[in-house]
Amino acid sequence: MSVKNKSKVAIWTRIKNIYNENSFNAAFSYPVSVVILTAVLFFLIAYLSNENDSLLIAGILFMFGTYILVATWVLIGLIVSKKKLPYILSLIMGFGMLYFVFDFAYHTPKSAYTSAVKTVHAQTIKYISSELDKCRLGDATAVEGLLNCSEYNAETVMVAILKTSLDKNPFNTTYNAVRSSSSNTNDEDVGYVSLGSSGSNIIIKSCNKTPCKNEENRKQSTVSVK
Repeated sequence: MSVKNKSKVAIWTRIKNIYNENSFNAAFSYPVSVVILTAVLFFLIAYLSNENDSLLIAGILFMFGTYILVATWVLIGLIVSKKKLPYILSLIMGFGMLYFVFDFAYHTPKSAYTSAVKTVHAQTIKYISSELDKCRLGDATAVEGLLNCSEYNAETVMVAILKTSLDKNPFNTTYNAVRSSSSNTNDEDVGYVSLGSSGSNIIIKSCNKTPCKNEENRKQSTVSVK
């Protein structure tokens, strides 16, 4: 037998010894440590990916790839080890943990997006009110100089706000969250804070999660321009 083949046999023998002599570590300690580290890294990525969908996808692929490697390691142990029970239990626990992680991964970003839309809705109301207060207190202009305080109405205030609002739609960061619209009941309205005017009022509407037809998923507020 060549030196190279002897080396391969020796490595395989060591691996089988790990599976047989350290079955608990091989079946639980090592895989669980890797899974926990991967889960922590993924949750961190999910938290940071609020406005970066590609980062979230990369995190999911990283987690999925790591779990495949861990599952392969345990399956090999199930095949080569004389002690089958630890590896069977490890696989059962692993699938349960995988379900939990993917369920969490599915719901967490959406929950963060929902909170972000609610925040933008509240901030938009505050922004409009604070800029109107400038005019009421005697300033010549407001909204970064785009609003003439000597002559304004709901429409001109709304136009100025739209030009200065830079918040992105959490569900689709290609578009700004604040827009000119009166719709918030269709699913395509999710993530948007829509501004419309009615007489001397600015109407602020939003849908923070689907289905937008459900009233509990929508918000509507009014700011008087008078």
